[in-house]
Amino acid sequence: MNNTPSPDQKIAALMACARTVLQKRSFPECARSLFDHCCRLTGAVSGYVALLSADGHENEVLFLEAGNLPCSVDPLLPMPIRGLRATAYHRHQTVYDNDFMNSRWVAFMPTGHVDLHNVLFAPLNINGQTVGIMGLANKPSDFTDDDAEIASVIGELAAIALANSRYLDLLNEKTASLERALAEIKTLRGLLPICSQCRKVRDDAGLWQRLEAYLEQHTDTRFTHGLCPNCVRELYPDEADAILGGPKDLNPSQS
Repeated sequence: MNNTPSPDQKIAALMACARTVLQKRSFPECARSLFDHCCRLTGAVSGYVALLSADGHENEVLFLEAGNLPCSVDPLLPMPIRGLRATAYHRHQTVYDNDFMNSRWVAFMPTGHVDLHNVLFAPLNINGQTVGIMGLANKPSDFTDDDAEIASVIGELAAIALANSRYLDLLNEKTASLERALAEIKTLRGLLPICSQCRKVRDDAGLWQRLEAYLEQHTDTRFTHGLCPNCVRELYPDEADAILGGPKDLNPSQS
């Protein structure tokens, strides 16, 4: 029986994947949905989606589907970038092996891992860099170049979803920072009691403090101290010209 999807089925599935990218804000949730679509299109029954760790040496698995096959591997074990999946990472291309258990790659499998009769790895590429991978395995028949093409497209959609998720996270951080800044500005709105002699201000608790201290407490402002030209002339009249670089009147309002 031929389970290869028709062109119309492929188009419908890829359209569903595109809608998933647009509709789901959570990347793990989106990645799982894309993975399920890819399994239905290719016939794979197990696999996972993982992202590259910050140090670039390991996969950080978002989820793993064993396909109802026994698997006793500790989920906390690290998943280093090696074997066939390393090839996908380094080439930035989808790769597959239809005789995995007899290949050289099987030496990298940990004890207790589910048997993998065949495997396919599709990279998640952002700006020419592979930042994650979608692994598929145990298709009843062999993986084909057509399967690789489908997985590559869905991998690209997953990469778009990941980039969007990261942009949204950054936007949320910027929005929170802006909201904090607006809240600080709001605290400075209205009348601020200030002593006409010592220039201290009174806060909401009724305490008097230096203006600089008040602003530093309520904003991100930090002060440095110096003397303006007029104060230099008042405090150091004999040395003022040398300090200021010449006998210039720097206060036009007094001319």
